Amino acid sequence: MRADDVSVLGVLKQALGYHSERQRVIANNVANANTPGFVPEDVSRSDFEQAVEDVQRGRSRTMSTSAPVGTAVTNEAHIEGTPITTPRRFRTESAPDSETTINGNAVVLEEQMVSANENRMRFETAMGLYNKSLSLIRMAVRPPQ
Repeated sequence: MRADDVSVLGVLKQALGYHSERQRVIANNVANANTPGFVPEDVSRSDFEQAVEDVQRGRSRTMSTSAPVGTAVTNEAHIEGTPITTPRRFRTESAPDSETTINGNAVVLEEQMVSANENRMRFETAMGLYNKSLSLIRMAVRPPQ
């Protein structure tokens, strides 16, 4: 039995993936706070809701994958590595903040920091629930003493 076979753990795993991806997107927004014409993005909430629904109905969750990443062989002495693919489960969409500067940048650092803090709290809550669920399963399968 895998951890994903338990519905609660599958949902929490999707939540952790969603919040991890959202943290990456928020960090990218902050990094581009001074880039002319940059419009901030956020992770699609509807993708997360669909992922949770898929877990609850027992369907696998694969949306799309990025191109394989491999090592460059520039010398015959190099050993070619095995390309890996990383799943991209949640789409990003344009999410302009409340202000746009003269140069067209729409990132408001204060709003991004609020989003990052809210996202961190939700991630920590999901992680705590995931760990507690695993400890309950361990307790249930432990033989009586």
